[in-house]
Formats: sequence, structure tokens, C-alpha cells
Amino acid sequence: PNLLLLDEPSNYLDIVSLRWLTSFLRSWDNELLLITHDRDFMDAIITHTLGIHRGQIRKLKGKTTDWERTIEETEIIHEQTRLNQERKIAQTERFIERFRYKSSKAKGVQSRIKAIDKIDRLEQLKEIQELDFSFTAEPLEGKIALTLKDISFGYDPNYLLFKDLNITIGSRERIGIIGKNGKGKTTLLRLLAGELKPIQGSITYAPRALLGYFGQTNIERLNPELTIEEEITSANPQNTRTRVRGICGLMMFPSDDALKKVKILSGGEKSRVLLGKILVHPTNVLLLDEPTNHLDISSTEALLDAANDFLGTVIVVTHSEMILKKLCDRLIVFDDGKCFVFNGSYDDFLEKIGWKEEEDNLLSKQEVSEKNKKEQRKKRAEVLAQRNKILKPLQKRVSDLENKIIENEDKLKNLEEKLISIYQSDFSDEIKELNREVHITKQSIEDLFLELDEASRKLGEAEREFLGVEI
Repeated sequence: PNLLLLDEPSNYLDIVSLRWLTSFLRSWDNELLLITHDRDFMDAIITHTLGIHRGQIRKLKGKTTDWERTIEETEIIHEQTRLNQERKIAQTERFIERFRYKSSKAKGVQSRIKAIDKIDRLEQLKEIQELDFSFTAEPLEGKIALTLKDISFGYDPNYLLFKDLNITIGSRERIGIIGKNGKGKTTLLRLLAGELKPIQGSITYAPRALLGYFGQTNIERLNPELTIEEEITSANPQNTRTRVRGICGLMMFPSDDALKKVKILSGGEKSRVLLGKILVHPTNVLLLDEPTNHLDISSTEALLDAANDFLGTVIVVTHSEMILKKLCDRLIVFDDGKCFVFNGSYDDFLEKIGWKEEEDNLLSKQEVSEKNKKEQRKKRAEVLAQRNKILKPLQKRVSDLENKIIENEDKLKNLEEKLISIYQSDFSDEIKELNREVHITKQSIEDLFLELDEASRKLGEAEREFLGVEI
């Protein structure tokens, strides 16, 4: 294909697959139209950004940040222009009001009234609603939030997803759980949330630990027949309706929007309802399982800001490298059939360890590259030999014809000079002979030019056959 149309391709890809897809799309030479809410994924690939803003589509060269900066500058200019326009209109209206009843100013008043009527007034831009919230943190005594000791688990006792996992997590730490799909990341989070029990080992929380759990299965458990307000209220019935409505507003469900039923909501809206349920009661340990899967760019960044500002522990399962880089201090890694703790940032992990699959692919690519180089060298030699076999005789023929034309043109020049000299001496017999030679030479030149045209055409065709062939 020469055009790729991709709609949220990163939503259900694991981090290794997403890194591969990013690399593939960056090397894609043809057209690509990509819809995604993953800013880093998008900016790593695109050359232009096409966005929908205030009901209009606008395409600009550059990354998403370039697009947003341009939109912001445009809106600032719009507002400044609107204020200037309103100021001039007010001045004109004062003039009209002041001189409306003076006959000497009647003409000027009427012209200004007509001018105001013709003005296309700019409207004040309405504020665009965006997700903006913070998690309510309940103080946690001590420096340790939870401890995992010798944790092992598998749905089949003969096949463990992880074994003997040990980690102590601090009360303000940010832990990222990363790895390919199906390796146990969500399962580990469900163990931490108490939905599952380990086969062996223990999970110990601080005495006053309060969990806020955003899980993939939790979204599926939302009651489709409840309204947004009722669903959020169900998480903590002690909250007043005013408090619940306030949280609905923070989650971008103002006024009557809070009365929509869950069953008609999009994936992103359901994610915001689940976040709202976490907000209705204080927490000090956040467990987040792919929380940004259905959120747009601005909502994802609002969630990231809220998680960074949260005065408690955050443990997140994510495939977003942006979240890992901007949020996480340490990692629990599922890779190469193992589960282990990495004491460092995601950038440190990539630099010091990296993904096993990418390492294997790199070695494989190096082997293939060496083989390809040998084949290319052999092919270049064969093409060069074929090229020389075809082009050299044609090049020689063209060169010979060009030299003969030059010789004949020199001969013609000498004959014409001699003919002029004989004309002046009146040697009629020699004149006839020289005229005959001039005629023959001119004809020879014309014939040689025809041959040269044909030889040049054949040479051009032969050269075009080799055009673009790597030698």
C-alpha cells in the first residue's frame, strides 16, 4: 500500500510491540494518517498535525506541541482583535449618541450607523472544558506503604506467572509495572488490590493504607443502568449530592450530563467515571491498570499531573513510555520469562538492560545485514559487468561519430576557404571540383549527424535501463 490509515493502533499493544510499531512507522516512506491519544507515540512519527478545534479541522506542519502553540497564539490574537473591535465600536456608538440630534452632524452619524451595521463582530471564545482534578490523599503513617515477600502466583499451579517476588514500596514512591501482554502485570495488580490471593508469600500493607483501584475489570463492572451520578455515589454513599455533582463536574460531566446512563458512554467517559469513583473517598495507595487507554491527550496529561502531585503511593501498569519516564521511580519488569525489580528509572532500564526481544531482533538484524551486504556486493559486480558490456560499445560509437563530424566540419571549413580563394582567381575547373567536394562533405556531415542521433538514442535507452540500479 502507499497509504496507511491507523485508528488508535497503540491502545492494546504492549510496550515492546509499541516500540516496534513506532520504529516501523518512522521508516514508512509513503503517506500515513494516524489517530491516537498517545502524544509521544504520535510525535515520534508525524510530520504534520491535523486537529479538530472548536468544530473546525486545521492542519499544520510540526508536532502536536507546535499545533497547540499555534492554536493558542491564534486564540490570543482573536481575543485581542475582538477587544480592539469592541473598543472602536464603543467609541463610534458614543459619537452617534452624542451627535444624533445635531443636523450639522447628521451625515457623519448616518455613515457611522451604517459602518457599525456592516461590522462582522467577533464573538468571545467560550472556555473549552478539560479534565482537571487531584486525588484526595489520606495521610499514611510511616515510610512504608506495603511489602511483598516471596510472592508467587499462577492460575495453574504448574505454570507460575511469577515466583518469589520481593519488594518494599515507600509511602511516596511511584512504581511502574511493565512487560508484554499476558505475562502477569494485571494479575499482579489484582493481587495488590486483594481480588486474588497469592499461591505463596505475603502482601503486607501499612495499618492505615487506603486503596484507590483503577482496574480494567472495574470498568466492565460499572452498572450500565445507573446514571453517572448514581455510579459515583455508589462508591461512597456518605458523600452529599453537592459533593458528587462537584466530582462529576471535575470529570467533565457538568449539570445534566451527570444524569446520562453508563450504558451510553464511550470508553473514555467510562474511564472518567471510574476516576470519579476513586475521588469520592480519600486514598493513599493508587493502583492504576492502563488508566490512559481510553483517555484523550489532555485528559492523559491531567491524570499524569494528578498522579505526580498525589501525596501517596502510585503503582501503575502501563505501556506508555511517556508515563514511565515522567512518573515512575522504580519498575517491576516482566521480560524474558522472568519477573524482577529494577531499582531505577525507565531510561536507566533501557540503557542498562533493555528488552530481551529487541536485543534478539538486533542480533538477527545484524546477521541479515551482513548477508544482505554480501548479496549486494555480488549483485553490484554483476550489474557493473552487464552495464559495461552494453554501454561501452555504444559510448565508443557516439564518440567516433562526434570525432568524424568534427573532422568533416574542419574539412568543410578548409574547402570553403579554398573555394573563396579560387573564386577570386577565376579558376573555373577547380571551382567546379571544390563545389562538388563541399557538397559531398556537407552531405557526409548530415549523414553523420543522423547516425549520431540514432546512436545517442540507443545509448540513452541503455543508460535509462540502469538508472536507479545500485552499483
